[in-house]
Amino acid sequence: MRMLALIMGLGLSPVAAESLSIRLDQANSGADQCQLVFVLENGLDTEFEQLQAEIVLLSQDSRVMRLSLLDFQSLPAQGMRVRSFNLSGLECDQVGRVLFNAMGPCTPLAASACTAALDVSSATDIEALK
Repeated sequence: MRMLALIMGLGLSPVAAESLSIRLDQANSGADQCQLVFVLENGLDTEFEQLQAEIVLLSQDSRVMRLSLLDFQSLPAQGMRVRSFNLSGLECDQVGRVLFNAMGPCTPLAASACTAALDVSSATDIEALK
């Protein structure tokens, strides 16, 4: 019980310890592009040599705007990384949701294992879905 209290006091979630967490941390518009900044936290004991996600950007009224493949590169076991992607021809305020449509490759795990471990969230006005 003390360990749980300690974890909660640090703002950590015991569930996140066994997940692959991707948080949309920032969405910045400028120069005819939308910059999406993601924070990745690997709560697994597996180091990802390669980690990619197919995302779908949905408009405010849930219409498909763009399908993109994001290459998050490598991610150490029990580690954290920040990755940024510039999407040209798009204003961030047009985006209502980011759907993580599919994971993979996520070497050395199977795409289905990555998807099962995936926990998405957003610290922006854009909703993140899985």
